Amino acid sequence: MKDDFSSYPVGTVFNPIKNQFKESTPQHREVSIEFPSRLNAMAIDPSKIATNENMVFTPGEVVFAIAITKKIQVTVVQSSSKIAINATAKRKSLILHAALLMKAALGFENGLMIDVDNSDELKHCGLGSSSSLIAGVAAAINEVYGNPIPHNVLLKYIAQNHGEEIDNDDEQLMPVQCIGGSASSGLYEGSALILTGENTVIVNKKIDNKAVLIGIPNDFIPRDSEELLEDEIKNFNKFIATGVKYGKEIAYDMLHKAIPGLYNNDLSALGDLIFRYRFDMGSIDNCSFVFPRMNSIANNLRQPYSVHKPDVLALSSVGPAFFVICEQKDESTWATIFENENMKVLPTKLYNTKYKVLHTE
Repeated sequence: MKDDFSSYPVGTVFNPIKNQFKESTPQHREVSIEFPSRLNAMAIDPSKIATNENMVFTPGEVVFAIAITKKIQVTVVQSSSKIAINATAKRKSLILHAALLMKAALGFENGLMIDVDNSDELKHCGLGSSSSLIAGVAAAINEVYGNPIPHNVLLKYIAQNHGEEIDNDDEQLMPVQCIGGSASSGLYEGSALILTGENTVIVNKKIDNKAVLIGIPNDFIPRDSEELLEDEIKNFNKFIATGVKYGKEIAYDMLHKAIPGLYNNDLSALGDLIFRYRFDMGSIDNCSFVFPRMNSIANNLRQPYSVHKPDVLALSSVGPAFFVICEQKDESTWATIFENENMKVLPTKLYNTKYKVLHTE
């Protein structure tokens, strides 16, 4: 039972799958997939990130799946029991962690060669690069064995055994809070996803014909997950205060305005709630330990938001990346707005499908 935020060994399983799939047999010799990333627009009850209940975190969240993808290839090696990772892959401890989680769940004895192209990922910017890497590797291995683990079960398993790498330490991970958004972005259809309770997707809707821009401050320097978590712990009181003060309001508006709007293909109520959470309920200030200039950027984005009224404007996760979802005709306007705040602008698209199987044999 883990109730603290200290490091732990790669491959540790805190919450095993109740239904075991032991002695699984490969259904494919080789599988390659494309797995998307996500933007984390908001938490539903941010106070729930402050308590570690054996790696189960229940704040709920709203995420948008985006087409910043990684390619993952898994090849079965019958002559070995080792897990090998290609030399050029980044963040090998996370790849190994995902493979060991799947070995514990599936009980396979054969070896695996895992080849990951994650050269385009943006580390510790708020885009869920760690959790999408783990989820993508796990999904590819599950695919090799014929998908014996249902995707809703796999999502919970990944989220409740999550970890993030420590610089210069390939054997330990940090228990950074995981809600399940990155896994859901590839395991479920739809680009707008809402998760509640224990990593449970309650809404997954497709959104078409929108532009997506991500702004990353040019003066941001990525930090180690251990250092970031230490600073976040110091600010837990702020997250708790926001959840206590606004949790009921958020839940009511989510249930009675935002979700019905989504089902009627209208993002406006959800976008309004996300903006209020980030800009008016203290969320951006709560996250400013990551990068203090986020507060200044946020203040300067208020006026453009009121003038141009995009579908969504938010910080992603704890930042420092901001993002906007808007009409395609407004893409250049928002690119200029972000550039004026000294941010590098990354255009992308919403990702409306599950992860894509690129090759099997």
